[in-house]
Amino acid sequence: MTIQIHDLKHLSLPPGWDGDELLRLSLVDGTTYEDVVSDIEAALGIAEENVGKSYLANLTYNSDVTELEYPSGQTVGFERATERALGGGRRASTVGHMLPLTDWDYQFYWTQKFLKQARRSQIDADIDALIQNAEELSYQQTLTRLFKMEEETGNYYGLGTGTSVPFCDGGAGAIAYTPRKNAARGKSFLATHDHYLRLNGITQVILDQAVDHLWEHGIDGPYELIIAEADITAWTTVANVTGYVERPDPSVMYGGASENLANVGDMYIGGVKCKNGFCHLYASGRIPTTYWAVTKSYGANDPNNPLAIRGSFTPGVNVSLVGAYPLQGATPIVEFGVGVGRSREAAVLVRNDTTGDYTTPTIT
Repeated sequence: MTIQIHDLKHLSLPPGWDGDELLRLSLVDGTTYEDVVSDIEAALGIAEENVGKSYLANLTYNSDVTELEYPSGQTVGFERATERALGGGRRASTVGHMLPLTDWDYQFYWTQKFLKQARRSQIDADIDALIQNAEELSYQQTLTRLFKMEEETGNYYGLGTGTSVPFCDGGAGAIAYTPRKNAARGKSFLATHDHYLRLNGITQVILDQAVDHLWEHGIDGPYELIIAEADITAWTTVANVTGYVERPDPSVMYGGASENLANVGDMYIGGVKCKNGFCHLYASGRIPTTYWAVTKSYGANDPNNPLAIRGSFTPGVNVSLVGAYPLQGATPIVEFGVGVGRSREAAVLVRNDTTGDYTTPTIT
């Protein structure tokens, strides 16, 4: 997953903003405006690389369509053929949803007077902040859609009268969805099937219960177990989560083959062995305490991943500069949206509490 940006020749520039003028004008320390534009482009390239290497890539793919259609419910199966009678018609029912698209901008608030007096260090600080905020926005919006149980619609989300849906929501939304039955695992489903759960406790039994909500749809491990950083201690206490396995530390020399260690990447804190598959354990400080999710990653930018990104460029983050001559009011523009992908069974969201129902958390 990457943020792809245009180079300078594709930026939206005012008619009087030409290369000679950019080269002539400079900051107080001699840095030319041309250098500033090049530095902004380089900074956005760094943001592209950082997001592409981040955990987000494991959860998303870049969609080239604005709407998704997929089967819902189960058709009547084969029946015994006879010489004279024809069987009933067979046609699969489908439902669909749209992917949102929203605009974001990041105001530098550079004025012509500021640029004449600015030092390179001040410009660098603004550009560094741009990188950080581009990455933060990507994470915040992606995790928000992952944990959000409500549908989205309207112009605010770039959907018009269309709808962006959650995962299996128990029939709470306007777009009813019935998962197909999985006879091999002895499961059939109704439109009331719900993947937004309120479960009491952080234990092996509770985790197995959540994982089973994926397994019963034919989604096999390894899985992604995404937790709040504040809850790491609870998840890594073997007395409660008996299948927890720590990640090996390269600074530690371990013993023989009897060591029980998780073969996971550096982004994970370990893993958990479950009844129906292994979970890679990932913690985020953006997720509030008591919330967690189980989903499946098929690899970076795989179309089977649980979330889809809609936008002009992968992963839907299109950054250009617009503003008055010269660089005054320059504004990076970000255009993207995050929606549920082609499988509405692909994630299970959990709130740990003794009573009540699942409610959507605020992701920071």
